[in-house]
Amino acid sequence: MVMSWLINNMDNEISQNFLFYGSAKEIWDAAKETYSDNENMEEFLKIKCVLHDIRQGELTVTQYYYTLSRYWQQLDIFEESDWECLGDHLKYRKIMEKERIVKFLVGLNKNMDEVRGRIFGTKPLPSLWEAFSEVRREESRKNVMMGGQGALTIPESSALMSRRTTFTNDKQRKGRPWCDHCWKLGHTKETCWKLHGKTANWKPKNERDHDSQGFTITVQEPPQSSPELHSFSKEQIDLLQSMLSQLQSSSSYKTIES
Repeated sequence: MVMSWLINNMDNEISQNFLFYGSAKEIWDAAKETYSDNENMEEFLKIKCVLHDIRQGELTVTQYYYTLSRYWQQLDIFEESDWECLGDHLKYRKIMEKERIVKFLVGLNKNMDEVRGRIFGTKPLPSLWEAFSEVRREESRKNVMMGGQGALTIPESSALMSRRTTFTNDKQRKGRPWCDHCWKLGHTKETCWKLHGKTANWKPKNERDHDSQGFTITVQEPPQSSPELHSFSKEQIDLLQSMLSQLQSSSSYKTIES
């Protein structure tokens, strides 16, 4: 089964040369002897030069770290050797990890100076993976504080920023100002007290309410005319009936004459 896997992962022209080997180990040893680049110094120097020039730049911390890791893994292939003393091998690996921590931290962008200095000041130095995790958390925190302007690749950070953006858009659609610094309604980042302090003429709310009462103007609208009729007295009703009777009699008389 292992032999089939090895042969099937080779190019057709190459795999034909390994069909008649008796074991997977024989296939592996022959392929390693034939195609290994362990002694290829040109490739070794190429990887070294690429690693020297890598900087974070436009990459996120995660992208930057895993780019370095890919080249470090390739470099490890060239540095494989048979150690007579296991203790010496472990010491060498520890020295290599320290160099890689320095390379990772030095290549970070300037906005990571604070976390970089904090890690360099830790004694003993954390592992490479721990240093990466610390820087990644700092990047996530900065992205949240800056309103998500940086690129986010961490799932939990993406979910947090998605909820915050949705909330912000909902409030903006209602026409109320929104502060990107303290995440509160009623003002913008340009007038945020937490950034710029309170203005010289600021007063507590109870004093503002008291002052505003002196300028209150009450406007009374004129009373609207009521569509309802006023009630008549009995004398007025009798007079109206008498006048109507006279009008009817006069009208009847004129009709007869005509």
